[in-house]
Amino acid sequence: MKVLIVEDSIFVQKLVRKLIMDHITDCEIQIASNGEQGYNLYQAFKPDLIITDLLMPGLNGQEMLRMIREIDWDVHIIILSADIQKATREEVESLGISGFLNKPLTVDKANTLVELIRVTNHAE
Repeated sequence: MKVLIVEDSIFVQKLVRKLIMDHITDCEIQIASNGEQGYNLYQAFKPDLIITDLLMPGLNGQEMLRMIREIDWDVHIIILSADIQKATREEVESLGISGFLNKPLTVDKANTLVELIRVTNHAE
């Protein structure tokens, strides 16, 4: 499984990467620090799953998601964000996401994230 993590916080990048590596076997992971890097890596890496923040400098996660959905409705996307505005959540859900988790990442949310990744991995 190929996973792209798009997150501007190095701490969260490392946390999510470790979580995936500890619980999901046979994963290849790439990391981007903003939406522009994420979109470019998406095109080059062709991930099965994208885990992205929404609130990032430059091209944010929501804009990146819209750009990806213009060309690809098959890639699975999980949002991990502190943006809890109802309108934002409704918009990204309308773009066919696989899950939405609010930061901070607690133990329960980490378990939910691992479960969402497993479900996504088996959907391939």
